[in-house]
Amino acid sequence: MRRGSKFRRKSSNIWVYFVLLMILGVCLWWKWPLWRPFNPQDLVEQSELKYKKFETDIKIVKSPLYGVSAYWMEDKTNPIVAINLKFKNSGYAYDDEKALGEAVLVAALMTEGAGELTAQQFKEELELRAITIRFDAEKDDFSVSVLTTKKNLQKAKELLSLALKRPRFDEADISRVKAQILESLKRQDEYPDSVLDREMQKELYGSHPYARNPLGEAQFLKNLTKDNLMSFVKDRFTRTNLLVSVVGDLSEAETKTLLDDVFGDLPTNGKNNFVRNAEVVFDGREKKILRGGGQNLVLKALPSVQRTDEDFYPLFVANHIWGGAGLTSKISQKIREQEGLTYGVYSYLTIDDKFQLLMVGFASTPDKFEQAENLLMEEVASFANKGISKKELDKAKDYLLASYNLRFASITNIAEILTAMQKYNLGLDFLQKRNEYIDKVSLKQVNAAVKKYFVKDKMISVKIGEF
Repeated sequence: MRRGSKFRRKSSNIWVYFVLLMILGVCLWWKWPLWRPFNPQDLVEQSELKYKKFETDIKIVKSPLYGVSAYWMEDKTNPIVAINLKFKNSGYAYDDEKALGEAVLVAALMTEGAGELTAQQFKEELELRAITIRFDAEKDDFSVSVLTTKKNLQKAKELLSLALKRPRFDEADISRVKAQILESLKRQDEYPDSVLDREMQKELYGSHPYARNPLGEAQFLKNLTKDNLMSFVKDRFTRTNLLVSVVGDLSEAETKTLLDDVFGDLPTNGKNNFVRNAEVVFDGREKKILRGGGQNLVLKALPSVQRTDEDFYPLFVANHIWGGAGLTSKISQKIREQEGLTYGVYSYLTIDDKFQLLMVGFASTPDKFEQAENLLMEEVASFANKGISKKELDKAKDYLLASYNLRFASITNIAEILTAMQKYNLGLDFLQKRNEYIDKVSLKQVNAAVKKYFVKDKMISVKIGEF
């Protein structure tokens, strides 16, 4: 009897545990159904980050000797300093017509030795002290990014100053880096997305400098000499077209000293080429590039707006909902998730100086490509006609408000944002107000932007693949 009673008690306990587990399972299912795929956007939307505001003040500091200005933010959380700068109007679109590729070549050579340090010695100095210095020839500007510990700041300053003012441009290094770029130029045609992007630029911009190959042209690269590169540095790296941001464990006084030490004796003025605003006719034309390879790709373009235009934030929100939100965007849900016609479909805004675009693209197998493209065009028309709902607007705002604060996790990101704030004249209080700008966007404004900019018949298309 005792043995049977013991068995019955165990059986009862098992059933109690089973019922409790079932209740727990139902609760978990209700909170996070197993049939619902994991979506990181949901985590961001539910995060407390959307209620946070950037609370650190940004200040303009000016060096005492040369009057070099910078946006500065002190952050003593870690003993790290980030410096970000741009030389405006010095990117590859501003290369001389017979020196295409010069900006890219200079950028690639800037850490290949400076002053008395050879290329190997310069790189060893960087690696030994965990200093990062990167140079980049963008479309409009020539950018520099520096990250260092506070302990090694003095050496980072010295290396950056040497690179900007006394680059070596040794003939052996020039030849080696040229060969690397020329090889990259040869290999560009191996990648369909690279071909597609360059052909889209040509279709949009024609003879405008924005249509140039970002790597330059082989016939001009081969002829560039050390004198050409030295002239580029002298003409483009000046205090007149300089934007600087400094973030991290650095006081205001130390920042002023840095500005004088690194940038003070740069030339006051230089010589930049003039690049006109681009003129693009959006007439619905399309270009096809026949190529095998197992998949078709397409890029489509519509006109957009400048960063400071009153339509920017409404269009920014609209684009996020339509194609900028990854797998949760309207076109991704329709074309990828529901119909399974594409590997991925996306849209984004460009804010280049001389023209701004709303871009959309996708890739698909040849047998599904036409159906996917037709559905995309239907979605453009539907989006323009119906607009968005209040629920969609609220969801987009939740994500955009919370995700923006994630950018502040890196002082390198903050330094880049501060430089962009200067470039686009966004104001010293932009970091505090940016989320307010998003939050104030109304349903009426977004739907007006949708109707104004998502015009199917204007869309320029370039396709590559099997047709």
